[in-house]
Amino acid sequence: MDKKLDIISLNRKAWNNVAEKYDNAKYSKINPAFQFFWAELPEKGSILDIGSGTGLPFAKLFLEKEFNYLGIDISSQMIKIAKKNVPFAKFKELSMTDLNFTEEFDGVFSHYTMLLLTPDMFKDVARRIVKSLKSNGFLYLSLNEPRVKKADLDEDVICEIMGERMYSRAYTEEEILDIFTILGLKKLQIYRETQNSEEFGTEHMIAIVFQKLE
Repeated sequence: MDKKLDIISLNRKAWNNVAEKYDNAKYSKINPAFQFFWAELPEKGSILDIGSGTGLPFAKLFLEKEFNYLGIDISSQMIKIAKKNVPFAKFKELSMTDLNFTEEFDGVFSHYTMLLLTPDMFKDVARRIVKSLKSNGFLYLSLNEPRVKKADLDEDVICEIMGERMYSRAYTEEEILDIFTILGLKKLQIYRETQNSEEFGTEHMIAIVFQKLE
């Protein structure tokens, strides 16, 4: 089977199986980069949330701020729970690898989602994200940095989270900036934080806000 399909199938199965556990987990905190991102968006602007999960806390927050929101997720079970948690939000079961929007969104929000992609898939999805943004639109991206500098980032990418095997890869700041800068995005802000949770262990989060220069 195609490698891309292998990873997507593996991750879809894993997130479907952990959806209920994930819904009961502690929610991500609102960090300064996220606050900066939503403050830059136009009033009642359009947002694409890539990997919307169970809808909490972010879909709820975006709706409270009256943004025009669309959340997508690869997991049908996550979508099912999200529709119960945030019934007035719009959700769609869709893999980020199948994004096909053209200049439709003022902002794209991706919180701990693109780390589920191989480097080649990451580059392809990055192009799809940039294509989906309107001129001068904004991207919020958060994922994990490597715990050890100069580590082989493509080793041990199949990990166990909440009892399920899935693909997850850390990305360096340099990798991220190289990919998105070439695509015409400008870095506006970077925020880092070490997070600890029972579900995910210790994570070295990096959050970056970009703007499309067109």
